[in-house]
Amino acid sequence: MSQAALLDDPPVTIAAFDAFLEAQTDARPWELVEGQIVGMTNPTERHEQIVANIGVPLRQAIGQRPCRVYFGGLRVQRSENTRGINKPRPDIVVRCGAVSTQNYVTDPLIVVEVLAPSTMDVDRGDKLRFYKRLPTLAHIALVYQDQMRAEHYRRVEGVWQMEPLTRPNDALVFEAFGCSVTLEAAYDGVDLG
Repeated sequence: MSQAALLDDPPVTIAAFDAFLEAQTDARPWELVEGQIVGMTNPTERHEQIVANIGVPLRQAIGQRPCRVYFGGLRVQRSENTRGINKPRPDIVVRCGAVSTQNYVTDPLIVVEVLAPSTMDVDRGDKLRFYKRLPTLAHIALVYQDQMRAEHYRRVEGVWQMEPLTRPNDALVFEAFGCSVTLEAAYDGVDLG
């Protein structure tokens, strides 16, 4: 979840962004989107409940596989190259493989963004375009926090297909792990009123 609080003139590289993060004296989260440093808003309880309602079933579905689910702490970049201009911080990242000591991953399998009205344009625009260019990504879920709605993007034979979900029994189906989360479950305990 990011807010359009942009700093510096674009494009900022990952190397410059990392230097910016090192210089920060507070814990405010930031991300790099299309060469612009974007300040992230503090999540609401509604946001965190949706993240947990989707992330926990994903974690349980992984079982004994060498995979992990991360909740908003790791950023994603395309490669180790620090000349890139994207390093977003999704709400949920699933990746498989050896554990890294980096504060980012380059090989996510699933990314979930929980959208707020104030951040929707960035999440559905530049960040989504960046995610679609990641070769390892199989699923992108954009989940609204102000209404029961999700947009589930799946890579099928190299082509992204989007499925809009709006009914309680509609489900985010993450085939890679045999995991399915209905919208009713994703919004369990969430007051949309």
